[in-house]
Amino acid sequence: MRRQFLGWLAAACAAAAMAALPAAASAQAKTIKMATIAIHGSPWHKALMKFKEVVDKESHGKYTVSIYTDGQLGDIPQLLSAMQIGTVDMGYFGLSSISFVKGGEPLNIIYVPYLFKNGEWAEKILNNDEFNGIYDKVAQTSGVRVFGAWGQRSARAIQTIKGPIRTPEDLRGMRLRIPTIPILKAAFDRIGVQVTPMGMLEIYNALSRGMVDGQDNGFDLAMPAKYYEAAKYWSATDHVYEIVGFFVSERLWKKMSDEDRAMFKKASQEAGAVATELTRQFDKDSIDVLKKAGATYVVPDKAAFRKAFEGVEAPYDGKLWPKGMVERIHQIQGDK
Repeated sequence: MRRQFLGWLAAACAAAAMAALPAAASAQAKTIKMATIAIHGSPWHKALMKFKEVVDKESHGKYTVSIYTDGQLGDIPQLLSAMQIGTVDMGYFGLSSISFVKGGEPLNIIYVPYLFKNGEWAEKILNNDEFNGIYDKVAQTSGVRVFGAWGQRSARAIQTIKGPIRTPEDLRGMRLRIPTIPILKAAFDRIGVQVTPMGMLEIYNALSRGMVDGQDNGFDLAMPAKYYEAAKYWSATDHVYEIVGFFVSERLWKKMSDEDRAMFKKASQEAGAVATELTRQFDKDSIDVLKKAGATYVVPDKAAFRKAFEGVEAPYDGKLWPKGMVERIHQIQGDK
């Protein structure tokens, strides 16, 4: 009898141990280090909180997300390098940043002036089959993959210490801080701007001291930096619509199942919707902030700017991005 009892007890213990295996496995969740340069509490941070919520819930304990804001793990070049070697798992920042890694040159196309009609079209096109094919190639050559392009950014505008700016001619001879992006430099060179490259952290002092007459950025970067304290004229040219990108170390991506990848893609899309909604409200509020600060907000002659920039991308077609890609994007939107 005792022998039977001991046998039953051993079997019961084995069964209990087997039943506990899933719980033990779930207790050892893979922690995803998700990094951004955005400040704590910003639309991008709140988007990542949504991303974490979806992943933590739908992975059923397999993954948990740790969010690092304010550039805690480095600026964009450092984050890209960290994802290449696998010390950072994922990142969330401007999609065009991928253009700085090997194979990412086609993403320079985002800065072609007036390429996209609006943020909705930009988001739709930058997630289509052609761009997903580019993301695949970039992942193979660089070790960093874009697994989602979700979250509409503020449209780029012109902010100056002189103004208001209503036409391209109003900018002729002005010194503007323009990022070191070939297509943007070519566009502003064409209308007679003295292009002056400098880092983001240098812009405020340069505007305050009159070292430059203005800069181009959207509300999402210009307003938190309070450039309006020095540059009192805002011209809503909307010449570039950019999207925020979800980046992942290709080393990690390769280890994931198809189900895991689908789950992360779903989380990115839901998180991007949060970023878009909050950024739109931020843009509206920013106009009021400008006016209360005594700045002037104008909507310029966009048709004149569009005409002035037309065709400036031609020398880069088939070199930085696949030949005819700009034309295809316009056709998708019904422009041609």
